Amino acid sequence: MWKECGVTYKFTTPYHPQTNGLVERFNKTLKGMIMGLPEKLRRRWDILLPCLLFAYREVPQKGVGFSPFELLFGHPVRGPLTLVKEGWEQPLKAPKQDIVDYVLGLRSRMAEYMKKASKNLQASQELQKQWHDQKAVLVQYQPGQKVWVLEPVAPRALQDKWSGPHTIVEKKGEVTYLVDLGTARSPLRVLHVNRLKPYYDRADLTLLMATDEGQEEDSDPLPDLFSSTEQDALVEGVVLADCLTAEQKDHCINLLGQFSELFSTVPGTTSWCEHTIDTGDSLPVKSKIYRQPDHVRDCIKQEVQKMLELGVVEHSDSPWASPVVLVPKPNSKDGKKEMRFCVDYRGLNLVTKTDAHPIPRADELIDTLASAKYLSTFDLTAGYWQIKLSEDAKSKTAFSTIGGHYQFTVMPFGLKMHLPLFRGW
Repeated sequence: MWKECGVTYKFTTPYHPQTNGLVERFNKTLKGMIMGLPEKLRRRWDILLPCLLFAYREVPQKGVGFSPFELLFGHPVRGPLTLVKEGWEQPLKAPKQDIVDYVLGLRSRMAEYMKKASKNLQASQELQKQWHDQKAVLVQYQPGQKVWVLEPVAPRALQDKWSGPHTIVEKKGEVTYLVDLGTARSPLRVLHVNRLKPYYDRADLTLLMATDEGQEEDSDPLPDLFSSTEQDALVEGVVLADCLTAEQKDHCINLLGQFSELFSTVPGTTSWCEHTIDTGDSLPVKSKIYRQPDHVRDCIKQEVQKMLELGVVEHSDSPWASPVVLVPKPNSKDGKKEMRFCVDYRGLNLVTKTDAHPIPRADELIDTLASAKYLSTFDLTAGYWQIKLSEDAKSKTAFSTIGGHYQFTVMPFGLKMHLPLFRGW
């Protein structure tokens, strides 16, 4: 049937719903029709869905000039209201027509309807294209060029983030490119140009000073141009919303530059509070070391060495001991499997007293901020590591590895009462 009517498949680019405009627009229209139902019937929308679809299909569409029923059956479909109106005007009678004449008339009307519908639809599409092209900018990429890719954030598919840099492999169409994502699951993917933006390498800083022979060497010290390189790189990675104007984006960039020292991969510490672990009169909990594969032991040593250099952990002689476990990270870079260093504090949490500190309710916070004009959220670098431990609590966070016995100097992840303190802070 669909072959006889000339229906063809339409392929769209993955993660680019703009090409499914008709489907997305119909979903919006259908939701509006459901909201137009009486409140008592609105909860039964799934039962009334056939009636809503019938009402939608007998209304002429602006783009083609005909209703869906006319294009499907070749004549206007009489709905309940039409039948009632005809019954008021004159008694309803079954039409008498020869089958051959009916089929010939149907074919003639269908051909005429399709011709007019195609003409009207083409005119409507050209008008929409003119409005779109007024602000559209042609963007082209070359094979081998580095780009950023806008990808959905797992497990929230409706949230996107920029990842990269990735490499353009081939141009597949006018607005689609084959991109090498470098992942084991889907290394190559065809993406729309709207999900790409160019990547620019950071320029190397070069400092050069020439002096004449015999010139006095007493001069002001040269500024350290490389001290803020890491912070500047982090500031450049901040993604600004597309809805902002150029002036607003410049203002945000200048503001980020003024406080670039706040953007760092090294966590700081606060002196406002410290975390204590109340275990009462409980005896020290000492758990056995988990057996680790040989290829994991080197990773544990590297993580411990990094934390020692940061001052996060220190050597310990505590009677408390918790085992170490490595958990694979969900998002690995360059197809390599990365591991997260974790300490199993379940034994310590069992003997830790619970503090019933209230945690703010999300709905109350939303009500409080409802009248705010600007909303800001901040993600702290290793936020828990920014709170120091008391001297008594340090020994209770001790953990054992093949390389030795260590304890945290700051609040580690996985403790029982760390969240209320962090929220209260």
